[in-house]
Parts: sequence; structure tokens; C-alpha cells
Amino acid sequence: LLAAVAVWLFTSVYTVRPEQSSVELFLGEFSAIGESGLNFAPCPIVTYEIVNVSQARVIEIGEEEVPAQLSDSRAVQSQLEADIGLMLTGDENIVDIDFQVVWNIPEPDKFLFNLADPETTITAVAESAMREIIATSELASLNRERAVIRERLQELTQSTLNSYDSGVNIVRINLDEADPPA
Repeated sequence: LLAAVAVWLFTSVYTVRPEQSSVELFLGEFSAIGESGLNFAPCPIVTYEIVNVSQARVIEIGEEEVPAQLSDSRAVQSQLEADIGLMLTGDENIVDIDFQVVWNIPEPDKFLFNLADPETTITAVAESAMREIIATSELASLNRERAVIRERLQELTQSTLNSYDSGVNIVRINLDEADPPA
């Protein structure tokens, strides 16, 4: 009996590092957010998931590389056509824009339960916001107005993710040069 209690206690105590947060589930429903240090979750009634909340995560958009295993010309052509960095400006020019979205997770409970595929969602939202901004801009002014575009992109992306109640914070946008396609 003492061995069973010891095993139960051992499986019910868990550690959360300072850069992490834990989300506790009581019978599968969200119940609390665990703090850093030792936490107690009586197994199997309470389960937990640990999320790194301070890590800056990066998503690169528009920088598609052709994998080495794609050797025949049709596969290479379909990969090149899928380049999401090509966008149409307001003055009907095509521009190639590559950018990075740097984000973190301040609210792990919302992040875990409100988004089915967070990285895909963030990518789609950021790409859509960038296309909206570029569609109203002119090619000649894109590189001069990078700071304005970066700020507007961060604002649009964050407001859309907030409307999804995603628990994601956009830390910054790293915008590369806007160039005509090759």
C-alpha cells in the first residue's frame, strides 16, 4: 500500500521551469494554470501540459526552398509556383516579399485549446494581412515604407489572432527587401 501511494505521489508531482507554464485539466476540462516550481496534479484525475511561454518562435513566410529530393522538372515547377512570397501591388506589379513573424505564447490555455494548428493559422493570418497591405501599396514606395508596413502588418496580424482568442502574441515582424520576382 505504501509503494502504491509513493508511486501515485511520484506521478502526481511535476516541475515547471521559470520559462514555462503548465495547463492543468480536471477530467479533461481546463481547471488552472500551474506556476513555476513544483506542482501537484493528482493523477489520473488531473492531467497537465507544459508550454514554453517565453520562447520566441519564428515563422518564415515567402522563403520557400526547393528540396533536394525534387529532381524532375514538374515537381520543381510545382514547388516554384507555390512560392507564397509573390504578391500583387496596388499599381498592378508583382513583388516578391519575404518576412518573418516572431511570436510567443503569453496565454497557454487559449493557445492549446482555441487553435487546432497554431503555426498554420499564424502563417495564414500573417500572409493574408501582408497581401492586404501590399494590394493597397505601390511598388516604388515599398522599400521606403518598410517601417510603416511592418507596424501595420503586426497590428493587423495581432488583431486577427486576438479575434480568434488564440493566446498568441506577435513580438515583431522582420521584413526583407521587396523585390520584383526573378
